[in-house]
Amino acid sequence: MSAMTAKIVAGALYAALLAIAALAYADEGHGFPEPNGFRDVPWGASEETLRFRIRTQSCDVVDATVDFGTRRCVATGSVTFGHVTPNAVFFYFRNDMLVAWQISAHPRFRETLARSLMAQYGKPTVVYKGNHVTWRGRTCDLDFVGGAVQDTIVAVTKAELMTREAERRDRARRAANR
Repeated sequence: MSAMTAKIVAGALYAALLAIAALAYADEGHGFPEPNGFRDVPWGASEETLRFRIRTQSCDVVDATVDFGTRRCVATGSVTFGHVTPNAVFFYFRNDMLVAWQISAHPRFRETLARSLMAQYGKPTVVYKGNHVTWRGRTCDLDFVGGAVQDTIVAVTKAELMTREAERRDRARRAANR
């Protein structure tokens, strides 16, 4: 099988996994108005599409055991989230498809970010102790975690969460068989 055929097959399988994840969560009563990507870059968009629509500093391979996806692009400092200019904006890709994004901002913007998230997505579906809330949806989850040094917003597709879990189980199985 050629490298191009392998990429096409992997992309088709990942798209099918995204569709299955959407259907699996459709009956669970999730109802927040989920992000469908980041601004006009939808879930599943390629790195090329991202770079065409959002200015990036760099894109490189990441460790899938640590980060989402297998590649990460870093946005330039000109990208904003509402009225906040974040410290960093990251976009994560698997099989050349957008699967997650992350925003890190200084805690002084916490109240502004919280108001923006509540206005856009409504009441969180899960509230944890401390400064951590989650919106769980049919096709993606959105987390806000307030920290002492920085606050983080992460949106990730259910397909990516399922893929990461399957990879984690596979690594554990292989380690147990050694």
